[in-house]
Parts: sequence; C-alpha cells; structure tokens
Amino acid sequence: MFRHFSLMALTFACVMLPALTSAAEAEAPTPPSPWKNNIELGAVQTSGNTHTTTLNAKAKSVYDVDEWRTTVTGSAVGSSANKVTTTEKYNASIQEDWKFSKRGYLFVRGSFESDRFAGFKRRTSETVGYGRQLVKTDTFGWKAEIGGGLRQAKLTDKTTTSEAIARAASNAVWQFSEASKLSEDISSEGGAKGWTSKSVTALQTALNAHLASKISLTLDHNSKVPAGTKKLDVETAITLVVNF
Repeated sequence: MFRHFSLMALTFACVMLPALTSAAEAEAPTPPSPWKNNIELGAVQTSGNTHTTTLNAKAKSVYDVDEWRTTVTGSAVGSSANKVTTTEKYNASIQEDWKFSKRGYLFVRGSFESDRFAGFKRRTSETVGYGRQLVKTDTFGWKAEIGGGLRQAKLTDKTTTSEAIARAASNAVWQFSEASKLSEDISSEGGAKGWTSKSVTALQTALNAHLASKISLTLDHNSKVPAGTKKLDVETAITLVVNF
C-alpha cells in the first residue's frame, strides 16, 4: 500500500510541478524596463489677416541601468508668417553618465544646435564633468552638473569660431500629485566668445499611462548675437506627450 501511495504522490508531483512553476512565473512581477522614451508634438495655425504656422517636436530617450545612464534628446521648432520663415531651430544631444556612487556620477556630453535667426548655422560642443543627485525623495528630485570642454561654431556670416568653455546645469522635478509634475531645467555654457543659457519650466499632467499634456516656458539667451538680433528668445508651448 505504501508503494502504491508513493507512486500516486510521484505522479501527482510530476503533473502539478510544471503548473505550479508556470503560476509562480506568471505571478512574479515584471522587472521595470531600463528604457524611458517620450515624444512631444505641438502645432498652432492661424488664418485671416495674418497666416501663421508654428510646429514644434521633441524626443527623449533614456537607458538607465545600475552603473550607466545614456540620455539622447532632439528637438525642432519652426514658425512662419505669411509664408515667410521666422523661426527655425534644431537641437540634439547625447550624454553618457557613469554612476560611481549612490549620488555622484561623471558625464561625457556632446551637443548640436542650429539657429540661423540667432546668428549661427551650427554650433557643437563636447564637455565632460561631474554630476550629483542633491535631493531624491518619492516626490522631489534635484541634480546638478558642472564641467568644461570645447565648442565650435559656424556663424551666418560664414566665419567660424572655436573655444574652451565651462558648463553648468541643473534639473529639478516635483511630483506634487499622482498625475501632475512640475520641472525646471537650467543650463549655461560658454567662454570668451559668448555664453548660451537656457531655462525650461514645464507643467505636465498625465491623461493615461502613455499620454500627457504639457505646458512649457522656454527662455533661450545668447550673450553675443549679430546686430539687429535679440539676445533672448521666449517660447511658450502646449504639447501632447507620448510615453513608451
């Protein structure tokens, strides 16, 4: 009888073990993806006495693992009035962070800009430096960076420049409700031939798991510009954000 019972127990184990294993795998939580990507799109068109069109698009991709973080960004803004282009800006950057401690990291960053209405056809920079997560809680995060490197520019008057630069940046995010967050990004870099500073203040509200609305105010300042060009550009945008 004991032999018969042992045979039944063995048979039961062979049948149920795969099912129990599958159930455990199904119940195990899926690890979070190291990727965080988003795309922003916005457009405004008016007609009547004045025909204007404004388009803006941004994209950001972050790959974040234990010791490394890669951030790639890109943006484009264009506007026209009565079929005459009045704004045309392009920006792109890539940054690699090595997180050598819980809060500190070293970074390598490359960037590209083009804004012919601000006096330059293209401007590139390569910087290295140190960053630190100054504050990190469930609802608030703040990090700052400082470094230096090189910058090259080709101006609209066909002259070129190359110089050593310093760079500083700060990013703060406040998640003040389950669906809404307020962010502030500030950066400044430059040298003897001029400084470029940018501030982006944004309020983002989630519509669902993948869609959000965003209102942002961007201040873009260049300390040296051609005659007749304003040093400060101000951009207010309302965009749709797609997260994936």
